[in-house]
Amino acid sequence: YTTEETSSTYTRQENQMIINEEYFALEDQALQLVETICSGETMASYKEARRLLSQNKAANAKIKAFNEAKEAYERVEAYPDFAPDYAEIKQRVYQAKRIMDLDESVYRFRTAERELQLLLDKVSERLAHAVSPDILVSAGDPFFQSGDSNMPAACQIHISSRG
Repeated sequence: YTTEETSSTYTRQENQMIINEEYFALEDQALQLVETICSGETMASYKEARRLLSQNKAANAKIKAFNEAKEAYERVEAYPDFAPDYAEIKQRVYQAKRIMDLDESVYRFRTAERELQLLLDKVSERLAHAVSPDILVSAGDPFFQSGDSNMPAACQIHISSRG
């Protein structure tokens, strides 16, 4: 090795060490963020709603009835002309879904789940935009409000990509 090659190798190793230290610092901060979210009020509400839903036998029976109706529909969905009871099966899915959706425990769980998803979407957006305002964030909710616009994030992505 010449002095120049050795110096170049050392610099690459030194830079690699900096990258590793930065990576570990970012990982520690990410873990702190996860801990903060997991110990927060939004997560506590979600866990409580999930616990109450899991203990509610009536709600679970409604969920089971909906899933069974949905499975029956999925079996005939591709062949509506050949399933004589297609319209009835489809109607049963809608009825079962409505009954399930009107259950108080299901409603509370879905509300808590949505609040948690919105929190995660906001965190993702802030992280991405801290790096660059040009980063497009794909939110878990298609109606997540992003930025100053009142458009759903999915619409903003399509509009901003036309640029």
